[in-house]
Parts: sequence; structure tokens; C-alpha cells
Amino acid sequence: MLDRLLDLLFVPRCAVCRVRMDASGDGICDKCRRSYESAKDTFCDFCGMTAAQCYCMPYNLVGSGCMSYRKLLFYKKDGAPVVRSMIYAVKRRHTLAVMRFLADELAALTGGGVMADTLVTFAPRTREAVRKYGYDQGRLIAKYYAERTGGEFKRLLVRRRETKSTEQKLLNAAQRTANVRGAFACRRGEDLRGRRVVLIDDVVTSGSTMAECVRVLLAAGAMQVDCVSLMQTYRENKDKND
Repeated sequence: MLDRLLDLLFVPRCAVCRVRMDASGDGICDKCRRSYESAKDTFCDFCGMTAAQCYCMPYNLVGSGCMSYRKLLFYKKDGAPVVRSMIYAVKRRHTLAVMRFLADELAALTGGGVMADTLVTFAPRTREAVRKYGYDQGRLIAKYYAERTGGEFKRLLVRRRETKSTEQKLLNAAQRTANVRGAFACRRGEDLRGRRVVLIDDVVTSGSTMAECVRVLLAAGAMQVDCVSLMQTYRENKDKND
């Protein structure tokens, strides 16, 4: 009864496309949900699997000590509009319904091995971005993921120095690595000896940010670090034989 009253007072709209909905539900309309399901069928150009099945690591994450890397979706600039709308809602609109929906989807895909003593953490956003948008989406996604999987949410990482995200987008893989080198540190007093850590991010491109975070966590004593993200920027395999 209360939900119905709230729907009458506050017209429910899809958290992705903002179209009016009959009921609020989880905040995602049927059309966006169907588009999302269809977008999951994009195949990796290296292993031929969908994003959910693909274990391929981005270039800079290889050799970092990361045990595994999983993702929900591939992000393509000319890809499904719903994917672009979702990440825009996550990064810039502070749309909690989309963050929770994607975190739940990620947890359903990768949360089977998360135990009560598994630490769930995130790569912190730059202070510049937090000031601009008013929140850290990585923190929120990691918190929702921990709630869904039963892991222990904890902020383990801090930024030692700022990096400009606008500059990062223009760099190649090697330059991205140099740009984030030394940018992160483990919070003072954290003892990670013997602990497994799941590291969360929203969109991964070269993997440089995640790789730097993995190295910091392992140096602090973590027994194992597994990486998961909502999306990975799609890469074409230019060495593939046609």
C-alpha cells in the first residue's frame, strides 16, 4: 500500500533511460533490461567468450600479481546505448539504482568464492572527481557487492597523489602505468597478512590503475587479490588471423 502511494506521489522512472514506469521495482524498465541482456552477448576478440565467460586480463594487469579478473560487460564507444547510459549513470549521475543493479549482477557472476573473511575494497576516485560529482562510485559499488556476497567491505587504499582522469584517457598503456605509479598506498595500520581481497572498479581499460592497487595490496601482505569490474573497454585483436 505504501509503495503504491509513493508511486502516485513520485512518478517512478527508469534509472537508465528515465522513461515513466508503472511501478518502481528495481528501477530498471523492461526495455533497458532487454537491451542490457543483449549487450552481454558481445564476444571477446581474443578468447571468443562473452564478457561474463572471459578471463582475459587487460595488458597492464598481466604480471601485477592479480589472481583473476572478471567483468560483466564490454564497453564499446559504438556499442549498445544502454551500456553507455548505465556507465554515465554510475560515473556522473549518482544513480544508486543502477549501481546496485550492476553490483548485484556482478555478485551473482563472481561472488561464489567470496567468504565472510574476504575483504572487498575499491580503487578510490580522485579527489578532483569526488569534488566535482560529490561521490565515489567505486566505494558504493564495492559496498553493494559486499552486502550481496557476504564479504567484508573495507576501504584499504588511499591516494598518495592525484592523477588527472582526463589525462589518463589520452595515454597509451605504458603511459597509463607511469601516470598511476606510486599514486596509491594501503591505509596506515592495515594488516592484510593471509587475507584474500576482491578489488572492485567500474570500467577498466588498460588495467593500470587496478594493477597498481594490486601491487600495493600484495606488498601489504594480502595472500591473494582478485579483480572484478562492471565493464572492460573492448579491445580488438589486431594480431588475429582472419
